[in-house]
Amino acid sequence: MELTGNVILRSEAMKLVLSGQPFDMEFVTADRRRGTGGELKSVKKWMKLREDLPNEKIPGSFAPKYRRERDSNNWGNRTFRIFDPADRSQHPITVHFRLIISFNQKTVLNG
Repeated sequence: MELTGNVILRSEAMKLVLSGQPFDMEFVTADRRRGTGGELKSVKKWMKLREDLPNEKIPGSFAPKYRRERDSNNWGNRTFRIFDPADRSQHPITVHFRLIISFNQKTVLNG
């Protein structure tokens, strides 16, 4: 499918997220368990959080060892975690891939 203009397929956006490069993104928050969400969030120059990052680059990690207390099941929930590499004091945010509105100033389409 040939896309023109200011649009990107969701699958292409996810490839760019997984590439490890910083990106700009708008998405809607949601938490079914707590019944909260519906906020439009906008981030600039954020990156996907990888578990293999060195401790000094992991956001909010002031302890010597970064350790997750539970398995987040991101793959099964179709979510991924993002963080701001320029401000490690901010907590990572979990994003559901279906709730992405725009990616690098392009409207995200299903596909």
